[in-house]
Amino acid sequence: MNADQLNWLKDNFENIEKAWEGDLWDRKRLGIQLTSYVDRLQCGAVLALDARWGEGKTWFVRHWAKHLNETQHNVIYLDAFANDYLDDPFLTIAAEISEAFKTSENIDDSEIESFNEKTASVLISLATILPAIAAKVALHWIGLGGAGEAIQEVYKDGKEVYDSVSDEITGKLKEHIEKKIENHQLEKQTIVDFKKELGELANKLNRPLVFIIDELDRCRPDFAIRLIERIKHFFDIPKIVFVLVMNKPQLLQSIKSFYGYDSEMDGDYLEKFVDFTIHLSNESDVYDFEEVIKYQLFRIGELKSLDDRNELFYWLLGLQLDKRLNGRELIKKLNKYALLRTRNPKKNLILLSLIMGQKPYANYHIFINSIVKKINGYLCTDKHHFMQRHNLRTWGSNSISDIEESEWFRLILEKELEITDTFIDKILSAYDSAKQSKDPEYQLISVLKDVSISDLDHSNNFIKDWQSYIDKGL
Repeated sequence: MNADQLNWLKDNFENIEKAWEGDLWDRKRLGIQLTSYVDRLQCGAVLALDARWGEGKTWFVRHWAKHLNETQHNVIYLDAFANDYLDDPFLTIAAEISEAFKTSENIDDSEIESFNEKTASVLISLATILPAIAAKVALHWIGLGGAGEAIQEVYKDGKEVYDSVSDEITGKLKEHIEKKIENHQLEKQTIVDFKKELGELANKLNRPLVFIIDELDRCRPDFAIRLIERIKHFFDIPKIVFVLVMNKPQLLQSIKSFYGYDSEMDGDYLEKFVDFTIHLSNESDVYDFEEVIKYQLFRIGELKSLDDRNELFYWLLGLQLDKRLNGRELIKKLNKYALLRTRNPKKNLILLSLIMGQKPYANYHIFINSIVKKINGYLCTDKHHFMQRHNLRTWGSNSISDIEESEWFRLILEKELEITDTFIDKILSAYDSAKQSKDPEYQLISVLKDVSISDLDHSNNFIKDWQSYIDKGL
């Protein structure tokens, strides 16, 4: 295998040199719009950035954060999943904001120290009696048969010790509850003072502070909900804008599974806390597919440069037009292809077809015929623009208008790529001839055997053998 095939670049978000570099989906436009929106806000806000897995949420917010830095904005990026081992996210949020204040020339150290002291006071007031109560209830739950036999034995061994200190625990718990009641008004004032000081410091910033919280849908549901609630209750301050990055349906499903909350019956729980949801568009512009495919094929060594084109490029374009995979799904498929590719370019067309997947088509003939129709339909749409975009030559005596829709794929391979042995046409012809032939097996196997992954004794084994090769290789 060629080493270039394994030259798989990884995203290096910690060291982005220039914002929006490699922007294949025109995300820069949304980033600039969001920046303008944030600058105009006269109050605090909680925004949700919603997109499915693999549609570039992290890429976008990382590059947007870089853009905000380059345009002298205040920005914080937090990976929520990396912090969900904590019980309460309040301290993490406050600590990140405190650190951001240090970079402002308008906020001095004494003010930050005062803010940190109030943060500590709020944290103390948030200390809950629930763990103590839960521990006591849990022991009784175990005693009532709510756990397995092994834990039952532990319970029996520990019950005597527990009973001997039960009165002491109850007394301390009662004392703690009474103290919480006595200090209730004081704790309320502590929170008021915290929000007031946070607001005063935020107001000294020249521009709003954008706090991006990523990977929220990967967190523990209880942590994710608590984080969102803490933001709304403690940090809803003018000039601080939170951006929650998530796959919203997935997060709502986690909430439903964990709490039994049903969005269909009870409404969208997150809308209680989110002011505005931005749906990261699922780009379907076919011209974007071209750029993405060129880049990915160059990345795995199938194209010599980003200006290069070959038969595999056009065939992958057709497959992508059919499958409409998002960027991450497409990369995964191409990585599989790069691992399993052969030395035979024609066989590689078959391999790529099956890795991309032929479902829901009944058989390979219907599948590739559908792909060819999609390529032709795409290539002949806006013909003049396509010719100009690809700097294609004039095709002899044929004018563009004379070219039939069904001919574009073959003509590009022959005239522009100088590929006269158009295998896709050949294999389609073999299937069509087989339908009319008294010996269809001969018609098919004479063509398929040249691109079979193993010795072919019957055409029915063609796809099975290839699939077996793919499954074993992975």
